[in-house]
Amino acid sequence: MEEKKKPARWVCLECHYIYDPAKGDKTQNIPPGTPFEALPDTWRCPECKILKVKKGVFKKLED
Repeated sequence: MEEKKKPARWVCLECHYIYDPAKGDKTQNIPPGTPFEALPDTWRCPECKILKVKKGVFKKLED
């Protein structure tokens, strides 16, 4: 059997929020199963929205 690799999680370098593709982001209507790379350019970190942290301030978490 081939093991399916789950999408990588990403961490915000400002507030340490972890984006988990398995959960998505309810605050911005991102459905579960959406990989980080598929997030729209308008997506912002839900924890530091005030700072308007963009996707570029996230780092891929290594398993």
